[in-house]
Amino acid sequence: MTTQSQSKLPYLIGLSLVVVVIGVAAWQLLKTEKPAMTNERQVIELPNPVVEQAPIPEEPSVEEQQNEPEQPLEVIVPSSELEAPVEPVVTRQLPSLDDSDAVVKESLADSLSVNMLKLVVSDDLIRRAVVYIENLAEGKVAKKHQVFNAPSQSFTVNDGAIITVNPESFKRYDTYVALFTKLSDSQMIALIDEYKPLIQEAYDEIGLSDYEFKQRLAMAITHLLQTPEVPVDTPLTSQSVSYKYAIPEYEALSDAQKQLLRLGPDNVKKVKTKLTRLLKKL
Repeated sequence: MTTQSQSKLPYLIGLSLVVVVIGVAAWQLLKTEKPAMTNERQVIELPNPVVEQAPIPEEPSVEEQQNEPEQPLEVIVPSSELEAPVEPVVTRQLPSLDDSDAVVKESLADSLSVNMLKLVVSDDLIRRAVVYIENLAEGKVAKKHQVFNAPSQSFTVNDGAIITVNPESFKRYDTYVALFTKLSDSQMIALIDEYKPLIQEAYDEIGLSDYEFKQRLAMAITHLLQTPEVPVDTPLTSQSVSYKYAIPEYEALSDAQKQLLRLGPDNVKKVKTKLTRLLKKL
């Protein structure tokens, strides 16, 4: 009984190896027909061995089986231990400066709601941003080149013996401040880096080829952060259709700083906090 089982053992081993080879070959064939997933690691495969059909040998004797050298085991390396391929960095082709508005707005749409996105102008976004920041760095406000649409509500005052700002006027800027603070610092830096060639082209158009946007943005932020706190009940003077601070110290502030103060104390704090974080990453 034992001798008969031993005589069948080599035959069973040979048959098992043939089944394994056929199974591996079929698995490889099905695998090549399956679409490659971009997120999966690429596994290095060895070429499939060519299996030749050979006549079934006679069953070896017990003595031949004992003298037959052992076949080395195939070591299969788990996919987790293979080195992951380095994925190339995908950079999309930038449009021309004239055709960049739709692409820039699409980038902003990833982070902003539809209502917030309506606050952003639809034309010459990059050109406007360059000119507006350049003026802020000098303490000026380029009203014709604002990146945001003006609020629909009007500026109002408490008109009495002493004219002061109506605190309700600050609320018209709440949505703008929310839009600005919603954008992450990393997103803003990424947008600047992505559109840097177009930003530089806009600088070339206004004759400031030697200027670098991040440096000028840092100057503008630093200037705004130097804006002092002004009490809400600071008296104003009326001059034609505009109002000025009755205290010379506050009126001497730059137009950019006074525009920031119009946001109201609470909004100014939020904006300054955001600008401080952004400045550290520039």
